[in-house]
Amino acid sequence: MNAGPGTPLDGAKVQWVETVTLKNGQGPVQGTIRFTTPSGATSSAYKGTATTDPQGRVTAQGTYQVTEGTGALAGVKGRGNFSVAYTSKTDFAGEWRGEVRLPGQKSSKR
Repeated sequence: MNAGPGTPLDGAKVQWVETVTLKNGQGPVQGTIRFTTPSGATSSAYKGTATTDPQGRVTAQGTYQVTEGTGALAGVKGRGNFSVAYTSKTDFAGEWRGEVRLPGQKSSKR
């Protein structure tokens, strides 16, 4: 579940598919993240670098670009940076910041 108070994606269901290749505790990460709301969805491609610390915690950072929007989010455009920490094999916490422009709106920082 996405928590982004004051943004159109607050409360959105989050799904992601990614590939991480670690060698000596670091390596590339790439994938697609999808945010689904009752009125539409967005998909963004992302890529960056994942690293592990001595305790085995995995973090990643990089860039994303919105690649698709459906429903009320059709025509959405945007790009930015992300920084995440994986809390389990199925969850992460982090920030996705950048400039996103919804159809018919001026750009919005998130």
